[in-house]
Amino acid sequence: MVCDLKNTVLFIVFLCSCAVGGVVYAATEAPRELDLVLQQVKREMLGLDEKIRQLSGSGSQSGLETVSVYVSIDEGVSFRLEKMILKLDGKTVSELSFYSTQRQALKQGGAAPVHNGTLMQGKHRLEAIFVGTGKDGKRAEYREQWSLDQEPGRHSMVELHLGNSTFRQAPAIDMRVVD
Repeated sequence: MVCDLKNTVLFIVFLCSCAVGGVVYAATEAPRELDLVLQQVKREMLGLDEKIRQLSGSGSQSGLETVSVYVSIDEGVSFRLEKMILKLDGKTVSELSFYSTQRQALKQGGAAPVHNGTLMQGKHRLEAIFVGTGKDGKRAEYREQWSLDQEPGRHSMVELHLGNSTFRQAPAIDMRVVD
């Protein structure tokens, strides 16, 4: 009986030493395996980040570049802007309505975002239609077209500015590309 108890204890000690040895091996190998897995995840994340940049227009290889369009109005302009339609290459990309608080903010020097998007590199046609009330209180609509050259690696910031016209009732409408 003592012999069986001794053998059982020896067997339990043997099992414990195997378990401890396995834990020690796992404790030393686990950080290395975890480090390898983390390195692989980092490589995959960097690859995904590059793909996202290309799709969003931040990558120069995709041929897409970002463009932001804003509208601003001089304080003394008698034209009351109510609606604006923006077209790029003949397609409507934005249609905004302006309310009294927005118009007031614009006349106090603010700028309203009209469009944020991407364009292929090269020349594009930008068209803006301004709808509102003229100096005489009658409904008025003014259209202007410009050429926009989208260069590689450039985030174009375009300001469409309604200013005072010295010779006409219509406001002077200018496009400014801000770099």
